Amino acid sequence: MVKASAQQLPLTIEQYAAKANETDRFADIPGGSSKLTFGFFGEVGGLLAALKKVYRDQLLESETEVAGEEIGDALWYLVAMATAQGVNPQILGIGCLTSLRKRFNECDHDGQSVVNFRQIDGIIDVHGSDLAASRIELLGELARMSGEVVGHGSQPQLALNHSQAGLLGQLLAILGLVCASFMLKLEDVARDNLFKIHGRWPGPNRAYWRAFDGDLLEHEQLPRVLPMEFIEREASGKTYVVQRLNRVHIGDRLTDNSNEPDDYRFHDVFHLAYVAHLGWSPVIRALLKIKRKSKPAIDENEDGARAMIIEEGIATWIFNHAKKRRFYEDVEPGKLDYGLLKQVHSMVSGYEVEACPLWQWEQAILEGFRVFRELRKSTHRGGTVTVNMIDHTLTFKPPSKTLA
Repeated sequence: MVKASAQQLPLTIEQYAAKANETDRFADIPGGSSKLTFGFFGEVGGLLAALKKVYRDQLLESETEVAGEEIGDALWYLVAMATAQGVNPQILGIGCLTSLRKRFNECDHDGQSVVNFRQIDGIIDVHGSDLAASRIELLGELARMSGEVVGHGSQPQLALNHSQAGLLGQLLAILGLVCASFMLKLEDVARDNLFKIHGRWPGPNRAYWRAFDGDLLEHEQLPRVLPMEFIEREASGKTYVVQRLNRVHIGDRLTDNSNEPDDYRFHDVFHLAYVAHLGWSPVIRALLKIKRKSKPAIDENEDGARAMIIEEGIATWIFNHAKKRRFYEDVEPGKLDYGLLKQVHSMVSGYEVEACPLWQWEQAILEGFRVFRELRKSTHRGGTVTVNMIDHTLTFKPPSKTLA
């Protein structure tokens, strides 16, 4: 978790709400407010369940890491729920400060300034030195109050409903206290959450990360347009796929390498999708012999064997996940399993492609499987896949009758 520096301006509740609400996909749908309410309740339950798994399974992730992300998700739902119910973020923040001051027997202040997360953390820091010892009680209080919110339901004109606005303020206060029980700051959690949600759901203003090889000579750059033919053939009772670029065969013959045929022989399309949407593929660089030799450290680390193994591992792991889900035929953009994307991102930690946000990974994965499904159709069994790194597209053309 990246901690806010002292030089950084405090993050206000209004600023967080404005950024968070840009990613609210419930705002304009029927029953959206109720879905947000149940979503918040679910996130609180998710926090408790995630912590249980850390204790039970002794996971590599620490309880602090798990808590930070789960609290951030609950914060998003709480603020979105308040917005949907007509509770202004400033009113939400004032309710939070009022609740904390009452808990710690502080005098409430008249005439509030714009409320920010640092104020919330500051009050907790002064009074909450033993919160770690009270963690179980705080989590129980959070769960109980979450149930109260669900019980109240989504009432109209809640900006005028002081009891509901006060309850939401109390919930924000208890989230801050739970944060502190894990030695976390609510401001840091809020900033991390904004980074996460905009990396996953960027909205209409998304921008692709720059090309990793854009400052190198052309012979060390991935081809900006790359038409690769996939040709399925049979020999000695085995079915395999060869790839051809400008009528030159590339790489080895590929089979499924599985007792159960599943068309994994077409899996290099996933590496092409990584080129189109991430500007990255050590595997394709090796196949085309365009490693970045002029940069020895990049050649060894970014384009080396370990990076290739990681990429192949990602492709295989996602393939096995997708095979149980109709190869993502019914998955719309924005709906791919977040846990899968998070795991992929952790697998490339320390490599250049780590800079690419999760929505780019989702694009690469879903587009790769869209074209994979075309390649494996009985009417096609191959075809030409064209990568366009400039427009970030992956297109498919069925094979001609004379191709084989």
